[in-house]
Amino acid sequence: MLFLKLSNRSVNEAVNKRPLNVLRSMVGKKVFLRLKNDHSVYRGMLLNVDTQMNLIMGGTMEYEGDREAINFNLVLVRGSNILFVGRSEEI
Repeated sequence: MLFLKLSNRSVNEAVNKRPLNVLRSMVGKKVFLRLKNDHSVYRGMLLNVDTQMNLIMGGTMEYEGDREAINFNLVLVRGSNILFVGRSEEI
């Protein structure tokens, strides 16, 4: 199972910031996200985000539990389907 690990510093940086600005600050960085509907987990490089919080990710891997399931070159994720997004330092 993949868990979000946040240091005190990163938690404090995220507090009182607008979600879209936080996402935009992650562009070009490695992230992971979990979907609402089936709780799928994706990890990859965040390439772009729009005002609806739709994400474009590159070099993305889908995980089933701790196991790598499918490797995608490019993924577009609709913002309304995202449960959460976090930085991923382990990719």
